[in-house]
Amino acid sequence: MERTVLWNGESVPYQLHYKKVKNVNIRITAGGIVHVSANRGVKAEEVDHIIQKKAAWIVRAKAAYIACQKETQMPRTYVTGEPVCFLGHIYHLYVEMSDREQVSIQEQNVVLQLRAPADETKRKKLFDTWYHSLCYDMFERMIKRVFPLFKAYRIPLPSFRIRKMKTRWGSCSPQKCAITLNLYLAQAPAACVEYVIAHELAHLVQPNHSWKFYKVLDDVMPTHRERKQLLREQKINCYEIP
Repeated sequence: MERTVLWNGESVPYQLHYKKVKNVNIRITAGGIVHVSANRGVKAEEVDHIIQKKAAWIVRAKAAYIACQKETQMPRTYVTGEPVCFLGHIYHLYVEMSDREQVSIQEQNVVLQLRAPADETKRKKLFDTWYHSLCYDMFERMIKRVFPLFKAYRIPLPSFRIRKMKTRWGSCSPQKCAITLNLYLAQAPAACVEYVIAHELAHLVQPNHSWKFYKVLDDVMPTHRERKQLLREQKINCYEIP
């Protein structure tokens, strides 16, 4: 259902979806489209009121999304010339025909070699498989680099996995002694990656975000606030704005 509210003389359109949800949820997707999900017991007029209250945030979030889209950091159609960001460095994709299907970094280029370079599906599959493996190896090295900082806390070395996440850079499951890292985090500088890993490891010491948690972070990584700010400044645009 398409609806529109007015805020400061500006139209704020949104898509209303009735679902089995407890709260009214707002998310912004590709193209800056605002999607709102609500329980069927909530009247459309009530949703309008909520959107008006959130309008300032929605307008800012849409503007930020559009701005990010103008500064692409990763391939979209996997053709020569597109950017590839890894650890804060921008490479350029170069696609060529080859009897061997492989991807390699050669100076400032990420060279994508495959038998059918005109096939976008195959280009994407080959690139994604390579990039995922590259990120996994990098995250594994980073965890081994940060983990010794926690020696005094005697925490076990956790297992980890990587996945695409829309709202978090990482998560921790103390019960399973496992952490999850956002694949898109690999685009950020190494200092940012180390910060996120330290943040998740600190949850193995303190599972919440109490003052005790931040005391652990202050102890193991005194520069964590500066690193967090640096991460906020990155134009990483491969996830939807929460």
